[in-house]
Amino acid sequence: MKKITACILGYGDRGRVYGNYALAYPEELEITAVVEPLPQRMAAAKKLFSLPDDRCFSDFDSFAAQGKIADCVINCTMDSLHVVTSLPLLDAGYDMLLEKPVCNNEKELALLEECVKRNDSKLMICHVLRYAPFYRRVKQLILDGEIGEVVNIRTDEHVAYNHASAAFIRGKWNNEKRCGSTMLLQKCCHDLDLICWLNPFRPTRTASFGGRNFLIPEKAPRDAAERCLNGCPHVEDCPYSAKKISVEKDIFPQYTCEGMSKYFREVTTEEKIQSLKTDNPHGVCAYKTDADIVDHQTLILQFENGSTASHTMICGAPRGDRTIHIVGTRGEIEGRWSTNIVNLYRADGSHESYDVEKEIDRADHHLGGDTELMRDFVRFLNELPAGISCTTISESLNGHKCVYMADRSRVEQKEEPIV
Repeated sequence: MKKITACILGYGDRGRVYGNYALAYPEELEITAVVEPLPQRMAAAKKLFSLPDDRCFSDFDSFAAQGKIADCVINCTMDSLHVVTSLPLLDAGYDMLLEKPVCNNEKELALLEECVKRNDSKLMICHVLRYAPFYRRVKQLILDGEIGEVVNIRTDEHVAYNHASAAFIRGKWNNEKRCGSTMLLQKCCHDLDLICWLNPFRPTRTASFGGRNFLIPEKAPRDAAERCLNGCPHVEDCPYSAKKISVEKDIFPQYTCEGMSKYFREVTTEEKIQSLKTDNPHGVCAYKTDADIVDHQTLILQFENGSTASHTMICGAPRGDRTIHIVGTRGEIEGRWSTNIVNLYRADGSHESYDVEKEIDRADHHLGGDTELMRDFVRFLNELPAGISCTTISESLNGHKCVYMADRSRVEQKEEPIV
């Protein structure tokens, strides 16, 4: 198998995760260039991958002007930049791994699909949950005919307080006008992709309900301060306390320290506390941010054969988790992602439990999904048989269309067709 050379476009959290595959499996993947505007991130990438100065780019244009200098690009830019950066690189002959969501609207999705077809490009989407052993087991049971035809799929995602705070309430995806993505698109395109992957029929219509009704100024605790660390009386008991999340537990430091002048691993506790007291958005009261994304949303789907599905997202819960329940004509499958146990119930009354814990590395992101995705991507570029989880652009269209139409349904308060 040929070793693949790759350029990382955007060395943030996801860029680091995918880049780490090259360090773990240097015989399969080599990072030969990085594009990153933040000096502290670039310095870290340059050192980690032993890059020469002429392969470290601070802006996209200077990188694109080089022509094709590697086999592929790992595109981990912000959502609104995915298509505008992908099109010229695909036209230049690069293959690509593109972070989800693919893009923020149907028009860009069509442009990207047409570009891939025109150039005969190899493009995979980072729908990493397909690669988690938990969901691969669910898919295999359906393929094996264990539950007959799929009648209904029900999924739920509860985003834990700390994750909700770091990424969506106070983080860079908290405002649709600023980041370009809705909460459903940014967080649940995974789940809608899973639903469309597990049901072989095309989705045809959807309706959705939800809003921002709970994490709002009117529902802030009495006498809550503007910032958690500036004398707020609830700093010790609020589930969104910046003191607990960002200081004591130091959860998602890469998000908390993103706007600071140092690489997040070099920021001291004292420096972090000072920033949370002054200009760091992660120190603002969770009820008083400038967020405009929904804090809960539910959608329902119907497929062309009459089968149905539903998904519910809660932004802010004690336990971060995903659940799934699929009913078929001859049995059902249910499970909770965090347990890594998939239960199969057959029509004859028999029951089997599949524990996939031994198949994953708990240190890996997405319970094993990231490593398996990168492994499949390398195989995909080498034109070797891809696994059942392979996320090419054509296989990612339905999930994204469901998200776009569900968000439109929620805003316009009406059912939407999916075309």
